[in-house]
Order: sequence, then structure tokens, then C-alpha cells
Amino acid sequence: MFNEAKRGAGPDAVRHQMTRVLASADFDASDRNRRFLKYVVDETLEGRADRVKAYTIATTVFGRDASFDPQIDSIVRIEAGRLRRSLERYYLTAGAKDPVRIEIPRGSYVPDFEATDASATDLPPPAEATNSKRSGRNGRALLVMTFEEDGDPSAWRGFTRGFTRQLIVGLTRFTDLFVFGQHAPLGHAGPTDTASRVAAFDIEYLLTGGTTVSADRFSVEALLIDARTGQHIWAGSFERNLQTHDAATVRDEIANGIARTLAQPYGVIFSTIARHTDETPPEDLGSYDRVIQFYQYWRSYDRTLFEPVRAGLEQAIVNDPDYAEAFACLSQMYSNAFRLRPDGRGRTPPPLQRALALARRAIELAPSASRGHHALALALWFAGDVSGALVALESSHALNPNDTDVMADLGLRYALRATWDKAVPLLEEAFARNPAESSIYRIGLSLHHYVNGRYDEALAQAHQIEAPHIVYGYIMIAIAAAQLGLQHEAEAGVKAILTIDPAYGAHRTRDLKAHNLHDDLIEVVVEGLRKAGLPRCNAEAAEGVMPALRVI
Repeated sequence: MFNEAKRGAGPDAVRHQMTRVLASADFDASDRNRRFLKYVVDETLEGRADRVKAYTIATTVFGRDASFDPQIDSIVRIEAGRLRRSLERYYLTAGAKDPVRIEIPRGSYVPDFEATDASATDLPPPAEATNSKRSGRNGRALLVMTFEEDGDPSAWRGFTRGFTRQLIVGLTRFTDLFVFGQHAPLGHAGPTDTASRVAAFDIEYLLTGGTTVSADRFSVEALLIDARTGQHIWAGSFERNLQTHDAATVRDEIANGIARTLAQPYGVIFSTIARHTDETPPEDLGSYDRVIQFYQYWRSYDRTLFEPVRAGLEQAIVNDPDYAEAFACLSQMYSNAFRLRPDGRGRTPPPLQRALALARRAIELAPSASRGHHALALALWFAGDVSGALVALESSHALNPNDTDVMADLGLRYALRATWDKAVPLLEEAFARNPAESSIYRIGLSLHHYVNGRYDEALAQAHQIEAPHIVYGYIMIAIAAAQLGLQHEAEAGVKAILTIDPAYGAHRTRDLKAHNLHDDLIEVVVEGLRKAGLPRCNAEAAEGVMPALRVI
């Protein structure tokens, strides 16, 4: 019979707990694995733990016939791994305070039952509206849990450990994300159980999952959980062929893909935080929230957002004078101020001088963070130092090759210089990795198709540019449509250009030169605008109208 003393929880308490788990919407196991759990718990409580083996589970729960061989068919081992993860997620979230914990230890299908001290497994309370100020830390904290390994790992020993390690490396490249592993580093004391580490390190997100490794396949299931509310924020499955000569490459590609999906600008974590920021009163926003607002602005270049975002970042560097990311973002805002008004009238110091100083301070504070180098590149670009800008952008990309925003901007700069062999692969890879990437970078792909006579493809790329406050998407629409004989659409593009900048026809060449376009590209674009019908001078243009917001 069931040994209550050994297990630490009585049979009635265990049955009640099993009912609670199976009824919970936060227990995400399949129907088959719910039957799996009930079977092994019932058998163990009835004193038949010796019968809880792969064969009896397969034939009783999974419907396999009497010829089932666990050495050939790994279904029970794989599903047990999934059930373990479902239980683990449940006890990290809705079940964190439950009085009884049901676990299925690795290497066995016989469950353990433990009476818990609820206070020892309490998760921190839900974050307040001002959670960016909670710990004085600018960024978000994520705990990467040990991924459960299913299948037969004998041919690939240590493969899942290497995957988890690469996942942590990829995530830490995003310097506004604080990444913790499941265990304390060697030589450091500290809590090792998950609930205690969540509390001790103020963890906001949990990344958990499992891998299945076979002789020729590697698959991963990953899940991102809000550590405070238990909400399942994101889940993804990845599977690749696995062959000896490229096994490490396959492993690292999947790990880096998960890191990009979660941590890059406009990724899963960004989107989650941005929703919170949008709902928070401005006076309650912290420095990290101001950086999130910057990325929202940077995606659309909405001129109505410019001043509040700039002012918020100015306040952020006063409140947090060591916050490198805020300095870098503010530098990019001042580069945009120069784009908006190149002569710098009314500003002291001039925008580019301020942008350069802020970018260099960001690099001084965090030399291994990519954003400071990206900011420096933009300031140098608009200062006319094209080679220096490209070197800085290459450095930024090397520091975080998972950041598609940097990758796409580097591709755009090479496109503006007509260096297509570098531009096109970078741009195509950036959008393949992150379809949500800022659409402004599609200008580079549109230009590439245009100069190669693929006007329909140039127009298709231009239509995907969602930046209604700037002229450049409309320029590409106008010139591509004109080449295709779509005069009505070309005229609509010209009208949009003149709505933004009524005098653009008078200074189009000067504007393109100021943005370091290759001379051959300037000639092609200006001729295309002439064909589209953009007048050299618009008589209706009012004196002193603000020029186009220059974003390239």
C-alpha cells in the first residue's frame, strides 16, 4: 500500500491535489498526458508502484498492443518529459501555493508526493504599474531553466546543455535583458530552487521547455511565462535535421532564433512591455519605459512622438546617469533632430554635436553593448563620415548579430552607397529573421530592385514601408509607379511627398546628397521623380515649411 510517511503527504491529500491539477486551466498537458498522470498516481496510491513501467503505461494509457517494445518505441519516455514540464509550469504558476506537490522524477515513472510549506514556494506578488522602478534595475530579468531532455541522447551527450548555454549567450547580447541560469555560478552562493531564485533576483520571465534528440533530429519546445502572473506569453516549437558535420551549427541556430524572437527590438518581450507602457501614466514611467517608448517611435518616425520621447530620455539620463541604453537612444533622437532641421537652428549645442557626445558616453558606460555603437554610427553618418559610420555599424553588428534592427540599418547604409553585395544579404536576412522589423529599411531593397529594372518588385517593397510622416517611401512608390506607367499611382506618390514637404522638388538633390546616397543613385532617383511629375519648385509651398523628416 501507499506509504504516507515515506511520501510526506496522505493519500486523500494527494487525490485532492491531483483533482486540483487536472481541473486547472494552467495545467497545459494533453488529454493523453492527463490520463498518464492519473494512471501513475492511482497505481502508486494503491500500492502498485512496481507496475508503473513503460510497458504498462503504453498498453494501458496509450493504447499500444502487447507487442510494444520500449527499446524501439520511445513514446512513453517522450510523453513523460512533456508531462514533467507541464507539472513544472503548473507549480511555477497557479500551483505555487498548493499544499501538495506531485512530481515524476527523471529516470522513473513513479510519482513523488511532497507536502509543501506554501510560504517557501510563494512567488512575488503581481508587478505594480510602476514595475520599471521596482528594483532600480533598467531592463527585465529572465530565468532560463534547465531544458528537459527526451529521446535517446547517447549519441549527442551534452547536446542539450550546449543548447541551453548558447541560448543564454544569445539572450545576454541584448544588454537591457538580465539573464539568469537555473543554477548559481561556480563559486557563488545563492538559491538554486526556482521559486527562491525568482524572488531573490526579482525575475520577471521564465523560459522553460524541452528538447528531443535522436540520431538525426533535434527538436525544441520552448515556453515563456510571466513569473508573477503565471501567464503563458509565448510558445514555440522548432525542429531540424541533425547531422554530425553541422550539429553544433543547427543547435546554435535554433538557440539564437529563440533569443531573437524573445529579446530583439519589437520582439515578444518588447511587445509585452510596450503594452504596459502604453497604459502607464507618464509620471509613473521609469527610465527603461522611456527606452521602450523610443523603440516605438523609431519604428514609425511619427513626428508627434519626437518631443515627448526626447524629453523622456533626457529625464532618464538624469535619473540614471549610468544607463548606457538611454544615452544611446537619446543620441539617436538628436541624430533625428539633425535630419529634421540640418542647419541646427534654435538648438544649443547643435544636434549632431549632442548626438556624438551622447553616443560616446554610451560606449564609455557599456563598451560591449551594441546600441551605443549603433548610435555613434548614425551620428557619424549625418556628420558626413561615411567610412567611420560603417565601421561603427559593423562593430555594433558584431557585438550583437542577433539584433535585426542593427543588421537592417547596416544593410540600408550599404544600399545607399550602392554596395549591393553587402546590402541585400543583410536586409533579406533581417526581414527573414524578424518580419516585424521596422519597415523603413525596405527602402534599401526597393532601391536595389529599382536600379536593376525590377520596377514591380521595387513598388511591392515600397508599399510595405509604413512611415507616413516621411517622404522616402512615397519617393519609391512614385518613381517605381512612373516606370511601370501607373501614372495615377505616381501622381498620388508625388502628392504625398508635397504634403509632407511642399518644397521638396526644389531641394531633392541636396537632400539626397546630405544622406550620402551614391551619386549614381541620386541621378537615378532624381530622374525618376522628374518622370513621376515632381515639380522643381512648388509655387504653393509656404515659406518656412518644415522640411521632410529625414530618416535615412
